[in-house]
Amino acid sequence: MRRILIDHARSRKRLKRGAGQTPVLLEEIVALMTDVAADELVALDEALDRLAALNPRAAQVVERRFFAGLTLEATAESLGVSLKTVQRDWLVARAWLRKEIDQELDEGEHR
Repeated sequence: MRRILIDHARSRKRLKRGAGQTPVLLEEIVALMTDVAADELVALDEALDRLAALNPRAAQVVERRFFAGLTLEATAESLGVSLKTVQRDWLVARAWLRKEIDQELDEGEHR
């Protein structure tokens, strides 16, 4: 699911830059993307890759919560860790990702 969303976001970015081709939009993907800008989704993907290199478990928590829609409890069960550990990873990962995404989007505006 993550790759589908990222590929769709990249397609939208290309269109914005004049690629001239209309992508085939799947209704499910469009529904998922209504609240998330394409630039932010691409920035999230890139930041998530960096987070995975630093803290793989926190990245897995984000993937399960954001892309799979799991609850904190289901995420803890799927990773075989305590709920408290997932809550801590989720809190840290969200703050780290927000900082990274904001920084990346700011840099993108200045290019």
